[in-house]
Amino acid sequence: MSHPPQTRRLVNVLDDFNLGGVSRALAVFDSPAVAALVAAEVRAVHPEALVAPRIDADILVLHFPPNWRRLAWVASLRWRNPGVRLVWVEHSYTGAWEARKVHAPARFHAMLRLAYRMADRVVCVSEGQAAWLRRVTGLGGSAVSVIHPYVANPGLGALDLPRGDGPLRIGAYGRFCEQKGFDQLIRAHRAGAMPGTQLRIGGFGPDAPALHALAGGDPAITFTGQVTDVAAFLSQCDVVAVPSRWEAYGMVANEAREAGRPILVAPVDGLPEQVGAAGMVVDFADGDAVRAAVDRLRAADLAAMGHAGRLSTLDCGAARQAQWAALIASLAGAMSRAA
Repeated sequence: MSHPPQTRRLVNVLDDFNLGGVSRALAVFDSPAVAALVAAEVRAVHPEALVAPRIDADILVLHFPPNWRRLAWVASLRWRNPGVRLVWVEHSYTGAWEARKVHAPARFHAMLRLAYRMADRVVCVSEGQAAWLRRVTGLGGSAVSVIHPYVANPGLGALDLPRGDGPLRIGAYGRFCEQKGFDQLIRAHRAGAMPGTQLRIGGFGPDAPALHALAGGDPAITFTGQVTDVAAFLSQCDVVAVPSRWEAYGMVANEAREAGRPILVAPVDGLPEQVGAAGMVVDFADGDAVRAAVDRLRAADLAAMGHAGRLSTLDCGAARQAQWAALIASLAGAMSRAA
C-alpha cells in the first residue's frame, strides 16, 4: 500500500509472535482509515533485552505486558527515541488475572504505575480491564483509552441463526490452557449440569491430555481439533460457552455474536460487557448456576438472542479502525503542536 510522503511512521513492537490473536489484530493498522495517517510496520524485540534499539518512527505501539525487567528497557526506549509518542496496549493483565496470579499486589501495582507513566497513552481492550487499571494505577481517564480488538473472520455474518430444535449443541474453542477454563465446562457437563446437551470443543494446547481424560470418552463430548475455519465450527453450534478464568476482552465471544450464536460467558474482566441481550453470564464453577443457565436457554428464543448479538457487532471492524485513527490523529496533533 502506498502512502503520501507526509504520512508519519508507526511501528508496532512485539516480543512474542506466538500470541496469535494479538498478531492477527494488527491488521487494523493496514486498514484504509489508519493507513491514511501512518505507514505502519511491525518490529520484533528480544524479550530479555535490557537496552532498546533506536527506531525510526513517530509513534511506537508496544504490545507486550510490562514487568520490572522491562522498565529499564522502556526507559532506554524513551531516551534513545526522543520525541516519539509511545502507546502501550495492555492485552494481558486484568483484575481476574491479578486475583489468581499476583501474590504481592502492592508491588505489582507500583510496577504498573512506573511503567504506564512512561507512555503517552495506554490502550485497554475492554471497559472492565480499563476500570481495573485506572483503579490500581491512578491513571486519569484521558490517559487510558478503550479500543476493542477485532479480527475479521469471513462468513460469520452469513450463518443461519440457531433454531434450537434437537439436542442443544454447546460449542467452546480456544487454547487448551488454564486461562480458558475448559476443564470447568467439562466437569459441569460430566456432573449432569447440562443434561441432554452436546459439547463440542475445538482447539489445542498443553492441557489437551488432561481435558481428554476429564471427558472420559463421554459420547456427548466431542473434540474437533484446531479450529482453522471459525464459521464452519460455529455452524455446528447453537450456543457458545466462554468459561475463561480471566479474559481481557474475549474474541471468541465477539466472533460468536457475529455468527448469531447466543453466548454463555464467565463473570470476569471484559466478558460480561459483551452479553447484553445476546446471552447470559454464568459462573462455570457452580454446577447449579450452569444448570439454571442451560434451562433458561432451552426456554429462550435462541434465534432472537443470536440476532441481538449479531446486531451488536455490525460494523465493529470499521469502528475499531475509526478509534485507532482518532487516537493516532490526536497523537499526531500533539506532535505538530510540540514541533
